[in-house]
Amino acid sequence: MRASDLAGLPIAAGAALRHRRLFHPAGVLANGSIERLAPPTDGLPVESGTVVGRVSKAVGTPGALPDAAGLAWRMPPNPFAATPWDVLLVTAGFGSADAVPNRVLLRAVSTWSAAPYSSLLPLEHAGELWWVRARCSTPIGTTGLSLAAVREAIDGDGVRFDIEQARGRAEFEPLAALTLTDVIPAPEQHDDDVSFDPVRHSAPNVQIWPDWFRSFRAMAYRSSREGRGAE
Repeated sequence: MRASDLAGLPIAAGAALRHRRLFHPAGVLANGSIERLAPPTDGLPVESGTVVGRVSKAVGTPGALPDAAGLAWRMPPNPFAATPWDVLLVTAGFGSADAVPNRVLLRAVSTWSAAPYSSLLPLEHAGELWWVRARCSTPIGTTGLSLAAVREAIDGDGVRFDIEQARGRAEFEPLAALTLTDVIPAPEQHDDDVSFDPVRHSAPNVQIWPDWFRSFRAMAYRSSREGRGAE
């Protein structure tokens, strides 16, 4: 057995015990759209179109209790891609500084708009490193981190996230607007039926950086899927 397989055993066991994801087990799955705002050749190759998104709680704390908040979305493959493109973000950073350390500090929050959602690590594209972050610009509920309030907001007027990108240490600039508009009813089982994986599912010439962490993350996602019996 490889070392990466051994490292993945606790993740697989945890997912099996919970019969769902070990991390971000509780979430709301929804259909929506993404609209590119950046010039076509500026930065990451995000294109306007339909998406499937998921708003989640990292640990899965009950009710409206604080947690790290997650945002994931899947874009369909472009004509030259073999797979769709999954992007996963989580709340991070303190204050408004754009400094790199603030992009990697995971943060628990008490409201869905309390902090930016960060990729935590950059994406390598065309020989450069690009960071991705998002901000929830739709008021959701009154207080607390409630998934019920997310469902209500999505099925109401929709929930919008402003997506930004930054080249290396540069400041963030607008990339796209992501809007979730239609909640997908959860299956009878505990988990939803979309296994987001930014390592297996990426755009051509886009990959998580650095290489060693990409390998570790691939193991983690594979172990989580195996633990809960997902594809």
